[in-house]
Amino acid sequence: MRKSLIGLAVATAVASVNVQAQDNAGGAAAGGAAAGGVTTGVIAAGVVGGLIVGGIVSNSNGDAPERPVTPTPTPTPTCEGDDDLVDGVCIGTTITVTTTGTGTNTTTATVPVTFTYSPSI
Repeated sequence: MRKSLIGLAVATAVASVNVQAQDNAGGAAAGGAAAGGVTTGVIAAGVVGGLIVGGIVSNSNGDAPERPVTPTPTPTPTCEGDDDLVDGVCIGTTITVTTTGTGTNTTTATVPVTFTYSPSI
């Protein structure tokens, strides 16, 4: 809003300044202008200048409030099925059953296989 006020003040200053050369004849009427007569243009220019200076001063304030930092939630890592999560690594176990034998003699061996993988987030 401050920038728009400054823009409005500058636009008013540009619109209010009359840039025409005026030649006044000497004589009795010349004394008022020579003595520093204040016209409406001078007053308007002073007001616009004051508004511009006020806008610059109000924009130079260094006490802007700090924006709050919103913490990003940390996603929870998950493992597949009932695998355990240990130190950020999923540990899975598969039991392999191997049956070997010939004829009537058969041997069954259960072998647990442990593996690790990265959890999904």
